[in-house]
Amino acid sequence: MRVKKKWNKAESERSIAQMANAIAGTIWKLAAAVLLNLENENFETETQGQRIDILEEVIGFLVHLVDRRIYVEATVEQRAEFVSTLVKDLARMLEDSRIDVQGDGKYQAAFIDKINARSAEYSAYSFNAEQGASFTMRCTLGNHVQASMGERDQRWIPDYIEGREAPEIEASLTRVMDGLVRF
Repeated sequence: MRVKKKWNKAESERSIAQMANAIAGTIWKLAAAVLLNLENENFETETQGQRIDILEEVIGFLVHLVDRRIYVEATVEQRAEFVSTLVKDLARMLEDSRIDVQGDGKYQAAFIDKINARSAEYSAYSFNAEQGASFTMRCTLGNHVQASMGERDQRWIPDYIEGREAPEIEASLTRVMDGLVRF
């Protein structure tokens, strides 16, 4: 999967909104890749709504990782603006997808509530910049994805997410952030 890892004009100053928009696009692509990989591995999703639920879970995990990574670099104000812009961009994308499969509705608030709940949950687990998310944090993502999936092969989903998908998307996100985000 191709993701933007550097700016075209590296010397140009980027606004917080520009950086957050770029990361939002990356997070969306990474979440979609996880969903595609699950289906290619023959894990069952029964409805389009389930697929979007899975996207939401992966996005929640990645948003939390972004927040953890910028915590040491950004001021409190920069971090708040960055994460807020990031989540709002992703909420618009998710709402568009939900409308496509579930019809008209206001889905952004529910998505933001889920992001806040997952962030509070993931914040209880350890994280460091070199090793990334803890085993427990990755297992928790696997459990949330499992709860969003169909019945078949459910017991294998957390292991697959924790062992294969979470490390890959985290490594991709780290590379992208190293190239695109500067405070």
